[in-house]
Amino acid sequence: MLSLTGLLSFAPKSESAEASPEIATSVSESELIPPGVSAADAGQWRMVWHDEFDGGTLDETKWSYRSLGKRENAVLSKDCISLDGHGLLHVWVKDKDGVLQNGMIGTQKKFEATYGIMAARIQFPRQQGQHGSFWMQPGKAEKDASDAAGSGAEVDVVEWFGADRKDSSTASNVYWGKPEDRKKNRIGHMVDLHGILEPGELTSDDFHIFSVEWSPESYIFRVDGHETMRVTEGVSHQPEYLILSLFTADWEAGRLDRSKLPNSMDVDWVRVWQKAEESTASIQR
Repeated sequence: MLSLTGLLSFAPKSESAEASPEIATSVSESELIPPGVSAADAGQWRMVWHDEFDGGTLDETKWSYRSLGKRENAVLSKDCISLDGHGLLHVWVKDKDGVLQNGMIGTQKKFEATYGIMAARIQFPRQQGQHGSFWMQPGKAEKDASDAAGSGAEVDVVEWFGADRKDSSTASNVYWGKPEDRKKNRIGHMVDLHGILEPGELTSDDFHIFSVEWSPESYIFRVDGHETMRVTEGVSHQPEYLILSLFTADWEAGRLDRSKLPNSMDVDWVRVWQKAEESTASIQR
């Protein structure tokens, strides 16, 4: 795990975050370059927010537990979020007295940004019957907006649906517009990972870096720095916050082998970079 102590200086409430040029000695320059960005262009970007999950408990100045309680036939629980004290966040699926327990956290009202590169290094659990996600939602939206610029968008940087499917099981999607229109206002698909993964390798076999480069014109989705999808529809112009989740939705839960629970989505880090001219990241305290 990296130590980024001293790298960033966060702004007070409701002000833009300003990054310090001071870099901890344990971090190499290459580790600070955003995924998909060349070393020659790295100077255009600055890290404005991150969590390395180095502590023993969730940093609630950065994250909140989301939507605790019943979700379909499962329950979202604080007990499904833990840190191992060695640099990993675990988002769990558990079976408690016959009821599936899921985990979800988000940075709503604590961190949001408009444009930038949002990335997370994640290893997903293997089995089907659950889906792990790194995604974004708008912190605010224009009332009754039907276009993504005004409504914001749900941006699924990555969703993993489990092994032993005919496709890659790894998807990126964007949804926008009024809530009732979001099923039709959608773009995205299962991504092609040939040339990124080794032959026979699954997304869940190891940690991978999943990222989106979001500009006013497009989203560029990447896995380990390799582009997997580029879209120009549904581009949000609203501040968005980050979410990590592992769900057992009703449509998939029947495939879950409960004898193999608990299992977890493991997160090494989450980081956000912006170009200097964007400067829209906001840290709330």
